[in-house]
Amino acid sequence: MRDILVVYFSRSGYTRRVAEQIARAAGADCEAIRERTSRRGVLGYWRSAREALRGTAVTIEPDALQPRNYALVVLGTPVWAGKVSAPMRAYIARHRNDFTRIALFCTQGGSGAPKVLHAMTGLCDQSPVASAFFNDAEIDGGQHAGKLEAFVAAIAAGKAT
Repeated sequence: MRDILVVYFSRSGYTRRVAEQIARAAGADCEAIRERTSRRGVLGYWRSAREALRGTAVTIEPDALQPRNYALVVLGTPVWAGKVSAPMRAYIARHRNDFTRIALFCTQGGSGAPKVLHAMTGLCDQSPVASAFFNDAEIDGGQHAGKLEAFVAAIAAGKAT
C-alpha cells in the first residue's frame, strides 16, 4: 500500500495549485478528476453552480490511480455556490468504500468552506484526519503557505494513526 494520494477537481486553477503544493510537500501522488465536457467560460461557470446547487450527478472519466491502494486520500474541491463541486461529489460516490483514511481541503473565492468540508465528511462517511480551506486571494498572494504547511503536517500525523 502506498502512502498518500491527493485527488482534486479544479475549474479555475486554484484547487489545482493547492493540490499540487500539498502533493509536493507530502511526497504524495496527485490526480485530477477529469470530465469529458468543458466548464470554461461563463456558461461553464453557470453550469457548475447549477449542478452544485441541485446536487446533480455528473459523469467523470475513469481514474488512473486507485484510492484503495493508499493509506490516506486527500480530497480537494472548489466551493461552488456554497456546495461541493459536482465532479468531486461523483468521485466520492464512486470511491467512498475505497478510502482507508481521508483528509479534506477546499478553495473558495467567497464563503461556504466550513459547510463544504462538513458535507464532504458526510459524503465520505468518515471523519477526516485533517481539513483546511484556502481563499483565492490568499493563494494569489502566497499568504496560504503557513496554513498549507500546518495541513501537510496534520496529514503526515494522521497517516500514521
